Amino acid sequence: MLLRLLIGILKGLVVGGLIGFGIAKLGFAAPGALVAYLVAPLVGILIGLVAGKPIWAKDAKIEAGMKAAVGALLATGLMYATRRWLDVQLPFSFGPLGEAAPGTVGTLGGLAITSMALVAAVLGGFYEADNTPGEPEAASADNKALPAGSKRIASSEDEPGAEEELEAESEQKRAKK
Repeated sequence: MLLRLLIGILKGLVVGGLIGFGIAKLGFAAPGALVAYLVAPLVGILIGLVAGKPIWAKDAKIEAGMKAAVGALLATGLMYATRRWLDVQLPFSFGPLGEAAPGTVGTLGGLAITSMALVAAVLGGFYEADNTPGEPEAASADNKALPAGSKRIASSEDEPGAEEELEAESEQKRAKK
């Protein structure tokens, strides 16, 4: 479970970092509230589609869609929390991608790259840790589901001594004749 959590956080950092980088390249290195709250649902949707059980997995369309919808709402709330409480100034500069204003250093929650990456990392870690792998399908015919009302008849290999009982029954039948 810890490995899945770390993988989810890594997926979130990559997806959120790429979206934040794109927003910064568009000229919104330190986006205003309107831009941040419009892009946050996009981050939630994308991470919902790729983290946990991804949309391209077998029988995952509905689950991924639900995660994407909920992720859009959660990402907006997480963006508010990030912008509100993570106002810590960074000790280094991202260059032109990290300037809140010319010549200044942005904050952790105020920069597009860091805030989008943090929001996506939290959601990605949650979705990936929540994803439990399915049970492997057995290839043998013995494990297939039986129709309702039917019974499985054990083979002689399944029960010890079953072969001896069959021989004893056949001898009794011969003795009666």
